Amino acid sequence: MTEERGIAMPSIEKHAETSRNRTGRDYLDLHEWMDKDPLTKIQRHDITKIHEYGQMMLDKYGHEGLQEYLQHIHDDLLARFGHVKEDLEKSVQDTLAYFGVSAKPRKSLPSEYETLLVDLELLSQAGVAPEDVIHCQRVCRKALEIASKIDKPLDYDLIARGGLLHDLGKAKGRADDHGFLGAKIGRSMGLPEEILRIMETHVKAGLTPEEARDAGIPEKDYAPETLEEKIVVYADKLVDIIYSADNVVSSADEAEKRFTEILSTHPKLAKSQKAALRQINNHLEIQSMINSI
Repeated sequence: MTEERGIAMPSIEKHAETSRNRTGRDYLDLHEWMDKDPLTKIQRHDITKIHEYGQMMLDKYGHEGLQEYLQHIHDDLLARFGHVKEDLEKSVQDTLAYFGVSAKPRKSLPSEYETLLVDLELLSQAGVAPEDVIHCQRVCRKALEIASKIDKPLDYDLIARGGLLHDLGKAKGRADDHGFLGAKIGRSMGLPEEILRIMETHVKAGLTPEEARDAGIPEKDYAPETLEEKIVVYADKLVDIIYSADNVVSSADEAEKRFTEILSTHPKLAKSQKAALRQINNHLEIQSMINSI
């Protein structure tokens, strides 16, 4: 194993051994191309270049070599973010078990978290600050927790990825245009339109055309429409409250119970009167679904 920022990463030899066990061929030259030169290693692991490098691998090695290239990146991501996968999985499973959902599995609940690991790397590669990445992880967990309490068909994968990627635009700025900017970045990377919608609609629980104009982005109604979009909006604001530097609440339960009061009395969390009203209406809508179980 090799060390990267204190994390044990698979060595070239380990990657080659894994390829040999999987395919009968070690693809040593591929793994050396990925890892041997420290001056190019970061660039060659850049997931935003997967399509470019993937075509190179396909042309040189065929489909099997392409798979080994992707597996190399996957194994490195798993080594780097494996603890996040475990935390996410434990959080989701504990929540589902607590609410009795595990006895009634939902088809849309993701059983694998490799995609989320890639999304975490995407946030980092895009330049999202570490504290914002932590916030995104918290929103992802909170959104899945909220979803587990709602007895309606939901796309858990979309909720998880939308929660994790909702602040991608903060790589470019922290103003009201960051949702639009995030969607622009995500679109260039080929992310699904449903995730881009979550990025665009989460800011202030859905900017109005007038607010959008003031933010310098296309004038349209950015209000969240799907339940998945509304859940991420709600989770985002709950996380803001729970982890507020002003120590507004002492528990997550208190954040939900005092949600309306807090947004009515804390301008920093409310952002604006219009935004607070939208957040409160969204809170009431989602709580009505939770309370109806």
